[in-house]
Amino acid sequence: MCSWPAIVVAAIAAVVAVAALIVALTNSTSAAPVATSGPTSTAAQTAIAQQKLCNTYKLAARAVQVETTGTDRALARIALTNAAALLDNATLDPALDSKHRDAARALATAYRTTTAMGSVATDAEYRTALDDIIAKDAVMRQVCANGGG
Repeated sequence: MCSWPAIVVAAIAAVVAVAALIVALTNSTSAAPVATSGPTSTAAQTAIAQQKLCNTYKLAARAVQVETTGTDRALARIALTNAAALLDNATLDPALDSKHRDAARALATAYRTTTAMGSVATDAEYRTALDDIIAKDAVMRQVCANGGG
């Protein structure tokens, strides 16, 4: 036997479901969405975004250098993880150009990959991950040469 509270809850759920369906159907459009371009940044805004990213990169790279040359593997992993997060956050500025953004994201990914591989990779796999950091860091260093602009 069904109890009254169960019937009431089922009825309310059915009403809410029907209401949600009606709202979804009335708000949907059959036309394709119109692509709009985002706001454009001035050269000054782009230069500031590049400088901020490059300053963040220098801080992150220095922390990685210090902690990965030590003997504490946990500190090395923390430095790599923090550096990846710093770079990811710095790439969120809409004024940043794709060259800087892509280089920073690639380095952040290399940092995260190496952190994850530190526990499970063979020596050869880990060496490959380290080589990837070195290559991505060289690109980032070049992007940030001359103040980042």
